[in-house]
Amino acid sequence: MSQIHFHSDFYEAIKNGNKTQTARVDEPIPQLGKGEAIFDAKPSIDIQITKVTHKNFEELTLEEIKKDGFDSKEELWSVLLGFYPDLKQTDHLMLIEFSTIETN
Repeated sequence: MSQIHFHSDFYEAIKNGNKTQTARVDEPIPQLGKGEAIFDAKPSIDIQITKVTHKNFEELTLEEIKKDGFDSKEELWSVLLGFYPDLKQTDHLMLIEFSTIETN
């Protein structure tokens, strides 16, 4: 089961289904199937990893940006630079799509 680490700021967006994708750089490719969203200061969330693709920032569509929980390319770019300060828009990103799994 793959674990994906997230900043706690994204907890509510993932939990309520507004964030269904994450863009990563230089991380291991997660296995498709059941996984876990891990946070430093929040409980983990069970997720289903459904798709992994690779593309550079310039190729991202508005639909992909919205899956990541952002309203514009500029907003996503600003957040990505916070995590990856040396990132260039031509660098490859790994896009991981997922959905939350309801637990009882």
